[in-house]
Parts: sequence; structure tokens; C-alpha cells
Amino acid sequence: MKDSEGPQRPPLCFLSTLLSQKVPEKSDAVLRCIISGQPKPEVTWYKNGQAIDGSGIISNYEFFENQYIHVLHLSCAGDNSTVSFAIVQASPKDQGLYYCCIKNSYGKVTAEFNLTAEGCEEIEFSQLIFKEDFLHDSYFGGRLRGQIATEELHFGEGVHRKAFRSTVMHGLMPVFKPGHACVLKVHNAIAYGTRNNDELIQRNYKLAAQECYVQNTARYYAKIYAAEAQPLEGFGEVPEIIPIFLIHRPENNIPYATVEEELIGEFVKYSIRDGKEINFLRRESEAGQKCCTFQHWVYQKTSGCLLVTDMQGVGMKLTDVGIATLAKGYKGFKGNCSMTFIDQFKALHQCNKYCKMLGLKSLQNNNQKQKQPSIGKSKVQTNSMTIKKAGPETPGEKKT
Repeated sequence: MKDSEGPQRPPLCFLSTLLSQKVPEKSDAVLRCIISGQPKPEVTWYKNGQAIDGSGIISNYEFFENQYIHVLHLSCAGDNSTVSFAIVQASPKDQGLYYCCIKNSYGKVTAEFNLTAEGCEEIEFSQLIFKEDFLHDSYFGGRLRGQIATEELHFGEGVHRKAFRSTVMHGLMPVFKPGHACVLKVHNAIAYGTRNNDELIQRNYKLAAQECYVQNTARYYAKIYAAEAQPLEGFGEVPEIIPIFLIHRPENNIPYATVEEELIGEFVKYSIRDGKEINFLRRESEAGQKCCTFQHWVYQKTSGCLLVTDMQGVGMKLTDVGIATLAKGYKGFKGNCSMTFIDQFKALHQCNKYCKMLGLKSLQNNNQKQKQPSIGKSKVQTNSMTIKKAGPETPGEKKT
């Protein structure tokens, strides 16, 4: 005869789950759950994939700056245990996705806890999707919802925009994981006379959307360039233009902005011109030479009608690029930079070994032919005057 038995509890489980929580800044946050398991399980806490050991010492402490207290078996009832993890005086840097992992000889289970500080904002995130005719057949799709925490003070500023460091707190997978460092670029508040609020919001949307169109179009060209260049023996790594995304911030008075991954390292301009001076430093680096070759490749591919400008970034990763087109545009696409940039490029570009590897035609031959008809009133002189008119640019801002 068998004894009657009640429902069997799994040999390893969470009896309570961790929930999302907003915590006021500089207050204590306690993550707590009740676990059950025999043999007694080991408990490990993680933040954004980085393990936090039981002594409170952080395995990757750049994510943490405050005191952490890890308490195991705070209270016991039979084989149940309460497990707590306290964060003393939580700050925005403590925000993220925490995991509690328990394991014993039967296996392991995890529970997650999304910790956000007050000041975190909800966003809608959109990706620019290209169709077959990418120059004028694209749309914003792939909408994701999530949360970001943005620093109050901007770290970069141009004529029209400010750049803020931001951290993804929740959502936006698979593009960005929680804890991912991003840059939020926000246009300055727009106030034009008697325009009503709806008109200003629409203007704000158009400015942010145009930046997405320009950089992601340049990125599309860079992918085609990479497909042609990488198979060539000895060419090596090819510059990549990172994608940027449109975000909607419904609670913000400037509701539309762009977001992109943060590039860590020395930021370098690879354009032919850097302000008023010709940027000769670009010739000294592999990245600089390959950027100039990419410009030449695009120029030749579009029969001189389109040029990717403002090549800048960290190593082979580029961002904040622009596009110049002739006045009539190119196949319906119009850039956000002055067409004088095309004249500058024709006059100043000097082919390097990568141009030769791709079989690109030298632009110097064309320039020399332009010099022959007259001396002192040549087209090259006109170009040099145009260069002076272009004037200095604030990094990251485009001339229109």
C-alpha cells in the first residue's frame, strides 16, 4: 500500500519571481526572491551578462561604482530560502537586467529582474528598411519598444544638434542588448515664428528621418563597396558605416531623435578637408586611404553625381557621414551637403594603391585637362575659391 502524496515540487525552482522595479536615485534597491532546491543550490547574480560573485566583489567592476551586498539564505522554511541582493544608493549606472541563477546537481534555472532608475524613458525604435531600389524606395519598419537612460549633460555639440551618452535598459533586442552604450543625437529645439506645435513636431521628424536616410544610404553603398573590395588579394579590411536608427520619445518636448552605437576610441576625420585646411593625415593611415578610395568608388559608380562626405569615425567604423549630390540630385535622391564638396573632391583627390586595386580611373588626368585652356582663369581656380567659401564645419554637422 502506497502513502498518498501531494503535488511534487521540482528539485530546483523559484517560488517567487523577480519583477521590474523603478528606484529613485540614491536610494537602496533590494532584489529578492524565494528559491527551493535539494541539494542546496549555489546562487550567482549577473548584471547584463557579467557575473557578480558571492562576496560582493564584482568580476567586471567598470559597470558598478556603489556598494553591493549579496545575502544568501536570509530566512529558511524547510528547503525554501530567501535570496537577496542589495544595491546601496543606486545610481543610473546600476540600471540594467539582473539575473539570479541557481544550480545544483539537477541543473540550473534563472530569473531576471529589470532595474531602472527614475528618469528612464520609454521609446519607440524604428529601423530604415531598404527595398530593391534603395535610393528612393525605403521605409521605417521593424519597430521595437524599450527603455533608455540618458545622461543629462551632452558630451558633443554642433550647430544644430547635441550628442548625449545613453544606455539601453530594456527591449530593443536583437539590435541592442540591455546595457549597450549608445549615442543619442537630438536636434536643438525648433521655434519658427507662429508655427504651431504640430508643424514643429513634423519638422523635427523630417530632420531626424533625413539623417537616417543619408547615413543608411551611405552604409548601403559601403556594403556594395565591401563586396567588391574584400575578395581582392591584399585589400584586407573594409570601412564600415554603422547604422543609425530613428527613435520616438513621446514624453520629450523634442520627440524625434536618432540613436546609434557608441564608438569607443580616438575619433578621426578622414575627409579630404578638415575645416579650412587640407587633411593630409588621412594619407598616413590604412583607414584614411580606404575611406578616400570608397569616396572615389562611389563618385565613379554614380558618374560624378553623388559623393559620400565627412568620412569620420574610430578605426574602420564610421559615423556621422554626409552625402553631396549635384543640384538635380541622383536618381531622385538628394543629399544633405553642398554640391561644392564634389568639386573639392575632384580637385584634391589623389589615388592610392587601393584605388588602383579596384581599377578606378584617376581624377588627376581630368583636372590636368581643365588646366590647359587658360592660365590664371582655370576651372581649378574656381574650385579653389569654392573651397574657401565652404568654410569650416563643426564636426558632425552638414552644410546645406
